[in-house]
Amino acid sequence: MKHRASVLAILACAFCLALGLAGCSGQSEEYTPALKDATVSSPAIGEDGTLRVGVAGGESAPFTLTSNDEVVGLDVDMAAAIADQMGLKLQIVNVESDGETALANGEVDILMSQVSDGTSSLWLSEPYIPTAIALFAGADASEVPSRESAPLIAAQGSSTSAWAVSTAYGDSSLVSSGDLMSAFSSVEEGQAQYVAAYAVIGTYAALYQNVDMKPIALFEQPGGYCIGVSPENVDLQQAITDALSAVTSGGISNVISAKWLGTTLDLASLPVIESASTQPSDSDAPQDEGSEGNDAEADANADADADADADASADEQDGAAGEGDGSDAGSNAVVPGQAA
Repeated sequence: MKHRASVLAILACAFCLALGLAGCSGQSEEYTPALKDATVSSPAIGEDGTLRVGVAGGESAPFTLTSNDEVVGLDVDMAAAIADQMGLKLQIVNVESDGETALANGEVDILMSQVSDGTSSLWLSEPYIPTAIALFAGADASEVPSRESAPLIAAQGSSTSAWAVSTAYGDSSLVSSGDLMSAFSSVEEGQAQYVAAYAVIGTYAALYQNVDMKPIALFEQPGGYCIGVSPENVDLQQAITDALSAVTSGGISNVISAKWLGTTLDLASLPVIESASTQPSDSDAPQDEGSEGNDAEADANADADADADADASADEQDGAAGEGDGSDAGSNAVVPGQAA
């Protein structure tokens, strides 16, 4: 029961926040509402009462990272919230880079972080967080630069973000950096004016490097990270749709986003930079968002681990959620008061 209390507390706090009530977070750990009825059962899921969720595992902050042998991250918190809405316990499974095989083999029920780029053979939910290559700027640079202004834009070398900069502004505008953290540092050091990075990972990197920069424009039309389900599993598709809708409309997805990114992302309102709508082939851009995220995570890992440790202590977690291990829904979820 105590493991489920943390994610249920999110529901309670989001409800209280919506009503404008004060003092909700102070009571969150004692709030234990009645458990929901399960919305799906076997054969829609492999094990009655449990939602087995495949994540990339490893160090792919902010989506997944490891703290004290426990998998935590944005994807884990979101999966916990989804499982709770479905009346199920949560089991996190590390599928590394072969999620579709794990799903086909019946090792997991759903997959997190499936990008809505039209290449997946799975049924995909609505996005639970948006994504796109973004142009980051400081508070004093709110206008999108023109190509003629020859802006200096830092990006991780040989990444899709660097390719986008060269395509939109020309090679002379690209300030190539060894990693994403170095790209943000180059702005602080006056070597560049902007940073190009995927919106989620760039926002996470800026937060943990304490750099006041945010997306002001996009290099492509926004997409999103979705939940993947077998195309034949119609019952589970509907259950995921309903649960995600509840998590989103109830404000819980915003709480989770604010915990890991320091803010919510509204990419749909940002302009798309002209001449930057065509994506490169894999051979043109050998590094993807995961590559940039790994470098960002490597430098921000100490801060992220410290936050994750604090979360674990607050939630009284006593079970690891490593590869193949099970945990009740909410054992790794954000709790009220942690939306920093």
